[in-house]
Amino acid sequence: MNQPNNPLSAMKALIVDDEEGARDILERLLMKVPDVEIIGKASSADEALELILSGKPDIIFLDIQMPEKSGFDLIDYLNRYLLQTHVVFVTAHAEHAIHALKVAAFDYLLKPVMLSELRDTVLRFRASQQQAGNRKPMTPAPSHQQKIKFNTRTGYLLVNPEDILYCEADVNYTVFYFGKGSREVVTLNLGRIEELLASYPFYRISRSMLINRNHLSKADRQKKQCVLVKEGEAVILEISPGHLRELEKFLDSPSPE
Repeated sequence: MNQPNNPLSAMKALIVDDEEGARDILERLLMKVPDVEIIGKASSADEALELILSGKPDIIFLDIQMPEKSGFDLIDYLNRYLLQTHVVFVTAHAEHAIHALKVAAFDYLLKPVMLSELRDTVLRFRASQQQAGNRKPMTPAPSHQQKIKFNTRTGYLLVNPEDILYCEADVNYTVFYFGKGSREVVTLNLGRIEELLASYPFYRISRSMLINRNHLSKADRQKKQCVLVKEGEAVILEISPGHLRELEKFLDSPSPE
């Protein structure tokens, strides 16, 4: 594996591709990029999950078209279990670019990958992480009284996350629904919103929907729906079949404070 120049600041990377040659090529390229530690290489989504859980990579270089489970299937699992990492899709198929943006991938590289493009992606990722780290002291700790600032298309919005009923993706923006017809659009994608609300009781029920578990009333297996209730108003949302069983666990125990 690549030995980073500075282990304390090294970016931990995971390579996922069903083709051994493609994995080896990307590994050789990443070894030429400073301060990148390759924690492993996986040939399938299932193998990748094991390495993600054990190695906790900062970023995953992920192929899309793989046997059995695709790169998008892996993204669904990461979202479902709130596994925090970032993804760069590496594929020979340009037609997947729009879908990649919708699932909030950090970047999208076409094969054959050029070293200059890969280096640029890594540098931009490290810069974004540094900026996020600099912003952390400004992020409010979970509290009934504290609010988070979100930018809108015309200004900004101060929101107590506990007031949010659910969030819905709108391409690169996110719509907050508060109930009683109240809604606001913020200029962040749903993936970033999910990260900012990670300390609060929110759950991703699909690629495009994030709900506040404190308002969850029930889940319907046959209709593939869940019901949120706030101030006497019920809202019915479609839920991906794979999320139903996991969501039902929250009906048997109270959400954490």
